[in-house]
Amino acid sequence: MKIRDKNRRAYGAMDKEFLEFARAYLLEGFPNRDREGCPPESALRSLAFNPRESDATVTEHLAACSPCFKRYSELLAELKAQQEAQKSGWPRAYAWSQAHPMLAVTALVCALFLAIGVGFLLRGIRQPNVPRETHKERRPLESKVPPVAYIPFSLDLSALSRERGGEAEPSQPRRIAVPSSALDLTVTLPLGTQEGPYDLKLSTRGRIVWSNSALAYLQKGTTLIRVEVDFSQVSEGDYDLEVQSPGGSRLVQPLSIQAPLSDGGELMP
Repeated sequence: MKIRDKNRRAYGAMDKEFLEFARAYLLEGFPNRDREGCPPESALRSLAFNPRESDATVTEHLAACSPCFKRYSELLAELKAQQEAQKSGWPRAYAWSQAHPMLAVTALVCALFLAIGVGFLLRGIRQPNVPRETHKERRPLESKVPPVAYIPFSLDLSALSRERGGEAEPSQPRRIAVPSSALDLTVTLPLGTQEGPYDLKLSTRGRIVWSNSALAYLQKGTTLIRVEVDFSQVSEGDYDLEVQSPGGSRLVQPLSIQAPLSDGGELMP
């Protein structure tokens, strides 16, 4: 029995020294002279008087701010004194705390560590550890339109005679069959045709169904115009392709827009 009592006294002395060290460390180890991030007085009072409804971040702050820890300890002492004064069964305990202030402080430190542990537990319950997701702006799904494949196609207008002032030549050129597809069209102009901008249009009975502008250029002594055209939406039938220069001269080539060959090939002029 004597050995057990001796061990109890030794453990009690060790606990007392640890609690005194912890309290002294929290009171002085984090001075925070500028009071950065300190919660208001109401938050400390709420943690002391109603810890279940207080913000868990206040409890975390106490472990890193000595001024707030000191004020929180004072509030706990005030709460304890009020509770002891209000309950009829606690007058002796209140008198005991006044007679033994060191033990009372030790109890307060234990209560503080308990409150901090409860605070961490409540925070873990309120805010479960869910992996963070990177919030990215979701763009609406856009329908991807496949790129148009332009098929090379050539028109030789080198034998045509230029018209001026709307007067047509007596001879009419033969009509050329053109597939109703997207074409990478190369037009060969008559010998001696100047380079520069030209207007192209496809019409039928005075109604224009397609038009565009392109530059004529020389290649090995031949004047060419290269332009992308999409005749896939043009109805099958007879049309006139007009190529007009800024000076007013024009070339008119009759065309016959026809469906592509069934085997995947294209009509050739």
